[in-house]
Amino acid sequence: MGSFFSKWQDGSNETKDRQPAADNTSFLMKCVGLQCLTGPHTDEAKTGRHTGTTVNLVLLGMAGTGKSASGNTILGQKLFVSRPSSTPVTTKCQAKQTEINGVDVNVIDTPDMFDDDIAPSVRGKHVQRCKQLCESGPCVFVLVMHVSRFTDGERDIMEKLEKAFGREVRGRTIILFTRGNDLQQAGMGLEDFLHSCQPDLKKMVEKCGNRCVLFENNKSGSDQVEKLMTVVNTILKDQNNF
Repeated sequence: MGSFFSKWQDGSNETKDRQPAADNTSFLMKCVGLQCLTGPHTDEAKTGRHTGTTVNLVLLGMAGTGKSASGNTILGQKLFVSRPSSTPVTTKCQAKQTEINGVDVNVIDTPDMFDDDIAPSVRGKHVQRCKQLCESGPCVFVLVMHVSRFTDGERDIMEKLEKAFGREVRGRTIILFTRGNDLQQAGMGLEDFLHSCQPDLKKMVEKCGNRCVLFENNKSGSDQVEKLMTVVNTILKDQNNF
């Protein structure tokens, strides 16, 4: 499993169409003990990486949480199918590429592969395909959750992720909460939400090293993507990948 997480590709990737993200001021949002830290993106953070490295962002989570929409926000364009539906829209793993501040980013959208109703053989195929799409470089898992909903199926999702991808997944996971506007309308911030959320959700956040970001996928602008990428860079540096 270690080789899956540590594979590198020395600039030999095929050149693919990318949509550059705007280079705005970025922030580090790492909620530790309900304390959110923010700070500007330094030159070292922008340049302290290996040329030719592709960072893989794997979007995981239950159906309807906004994985595809979040992928489109990261990409800066609508490349994944995302629409309201009573049935899952994404049925297979797929990848699209972009470039963010000079870094090649491979965004991988996935179906709800941890639904208890999915046959183990189907789940195994999704996991294997996801691993194949991550072979271009280091991998960070983005667990997408609806900020206004926490289901029974999500309570043990970290254990399912570890079973599928190995124990390393815990140190490489960021929780991305969607529907940030719901908090804004309630006069709350992410810190307020985490302070008052269910105990099981708090435990999940702690298991992920308190790494959380908040997305509003109907919002234009790249600040929220910059926040996500700052946390991604922190993970990769901690893992000696940058």
